[in-house]
Amino acid sequence: MFPSLHVFGVDLSMYGIMMILGMAAAVGIVTLRCRSMDYPQQDALLTGLIAIAGGMAGAVLFRPITKLPEIIINWEFFSKVPLGEFLSWFFGELVFFGGLIGGCIGAILYCRAFRIRLGPIADLFAPAIPVGHAFGRVGCFLGGCCYGVEVSPSHPFAVIYPPRTDGLDMFAAPAGTPILAVPLIEAGVNILIACLIIFILPKRKVVGRDIAVYGILYGVQRFVLEFFRGDIARGVYWGVSTSQFISIALVIVSVIWLIYILRKARGLRQAPLEPV
Repeated sequence: MFPSLHVFGVDLSMYGIMMILGMAAAVGIVTLRCRSMDYPQQDALLTGLIAIAGGMAGAVLFRPITKLPEIIINWEFFSKVPLGEFLSWFFGELVFFGGLIGGCIGAILYCRAFRIRLGPIADLFAPAIPVGHAFGRVGCFLGGCCYGVEVSPSHPFAVIYPPRTDGLDMFAAPAGTPILAVPLIEAGVNILIACLIIFILPKRKVVGRDIAVYGILYGVQRFVLEFFRGDIARGVYWGVSTSQFISIALVIVSVIWLIYILRKARGLRQAPLEPV
């Protein structure tokens, strides 16, 4: 566990550092793809900045929104919790799906306001999102959050965290217990998704395909990895976590979108040419 970096007498959060590095990597990928796809960099980067702002807001607000039903149902219990502890629990983490939803909303609103085609922009960001997310998951690993289930010490992806000294034990992985390094696994799969989109998918494509492929692949991998998460803040209902419900919705929407754009492209190719 390496939650902070001590520099010149100041403790810097490793999670925050990895988030900044992830955003920088994502911006770099978008910039390179603008050149290879001959797309205006200014439109892409400005849309990206708005998406980042919306993503940060969504990541912060998603947990409180999903916790409201629990608070309403168990109000008698929560009314007795000290305010400081309640706020720590209420705003206890940044949620990726909240960030993804907030970022999408911000990008869509910006593109509509300035009449920018959303499909090409979404394809530019398709590999940048998983790369930035991979850096964030490394930050989760270093901070000891989003950890996995208990496994055998001999498991190839087992990790044992030392005791924390910053008083944040309630949010961190249990010390001295071999647990599955789920954040690193998710980071690795995210990099594979990005590589697939950039290097393996055919160059001749339909606008909107790349973002659909990302939605399908990430939704599937997140749904599966949720079964191996060991942190208590899973929001499980009927044996399925909140993130799994969102993953299912993400896959369904992405599949429908992919089918729609492929059919539309096929129809355009097959349409007879009108006589001049």
